[in-house]
Amino acid sequence: MNHSQRNSNLELLRIIAMLFIIAHHLVTFALDGLPFVADNLNTFVLYFITMFGKMGVNLFIFISAYFMIKSKFTLRKLLILGGEVYFYSFLFLAIGILFLTPGVLSIPTVGASLLPISHDLYWFVTCYIVLMLFSPFLNKFINGISKNTFIKVIILSVLLWSVFPTILPPMTIYPAQDVFIGNNFQYSPLIWFFVLYLIGSYIRLYVNVDKLTYNKLISGFVISVIIVFIGTCIFGFLDLNSTAHLYWSLPMTNILDNTLYMSFFYENKFFALTASIFLFLIFLKRKEFSNKYINYIAGSALGVYLIHGNPVVGGFTWPPFNFSSFYHSPYLILMGIAIPIIVYMVCSGIDIIRRLTIEKLWIWIVDTKLDSILSKWINDITNYLIEKVF
Repeated sequence: MNHSQRNSNLELLRIIAMLFIIAHHLVTFALDGLPFVADNLNTFVLYFITMFGKMGVNLFIFISAYFMIKSKFTLRKLLILGGEVYFYSFLFLAIGILFLTPGVLSIPTVGASLLPISHDLYWFVTCYIVLMLFSPFLNKFINGISKNTFIKVIILSVLLWSVFPTILPPMTIYPAQDVFIGNNFQYSPLIWFFVLYLIGSYIRLYVNVDKLTYNKLISGFVISVIIVFIGTCIFGFLDLNSTAHLYWSLPMTNILDNTLYMSFFYENKFFALTASIFLFLIFLKRKEFSNKYINYIAGSALGVYLIHGNPVVGGFTWPPFNFSSFYHSPYLILMGIAIPIIVYMVCSGIDIIRRLTIEKLWIWIVDTKLDSILSKWINDITNYLIEKVF
């Protein structure tokens, strides 16, 4: 395959990762306020549907690291990404002002919509942009150390921010009682993105996927998923049964209050990490091919996130599906699969329109005006500061 072409295996994985994330949002937001019960089999079906969402986050960073370790950071890329974020943020803020009833659009949401990157309207994008800014320095560090040193850095990082948080849950105050909700060990999404970047870069630089076998990769993925599911169900059962354990019981059964079941499949939990790694390697091992339709649709994956994940849009996205009405239905799992696909298709269609119109105009502005002007300003400011400091 021509190296100038995108590997459609990874683009297809990008689409799948976003479907995982949409499914997670479907459960955590569309079912807000629904009381879960342990004797309903669909409760554990929902656990299964939602637990892949955080793996989707890991996969996105792996894919980004795989490309970024071999590419050069440019201000142009940052400006194009920022333009996309601000476009959707302003667009949906305007829609919210026009169509939402007074009081529904909160002041914090308005403030975050006006400053979406710095004020964390989309936590993923905020962390991702910081990761982009640090990528040249990370790349220099990675390329400047030996393979053995690199392995030690990754092992230490995984121990501190994955293994320990998985096996050492601390006591934490939850409204009126103490509960175990998982050890953060100074965890933050940004720190975790750096760890994922290291792992994704190592795979690109040192892992020969041709020597890996599908049997081992698929077995590793399946075993990891089974462990995540069993752990999620156990913690979920403790969530739902107030007498199960004095310190592992929560006072509410609203899904957004069920902290324990969510803690086991979070992106930094060890078996969620291993499942993500195995799935990433499975797609890397597949014979490379390039499909312009897959690549083009995957190009809207971030746009799909920015649309359906916008807090203003949430009030419009989930109610029409009435997903909570399927909680006691045998069709729940079918709807849990179908709705994310529908959401992706609709949001992708919206984003393709943007790419064919607004983005083309924005890229022209960036290429003809902003990129060179801002680059000069940054260089001038940097040189001035260096002269004054040193």
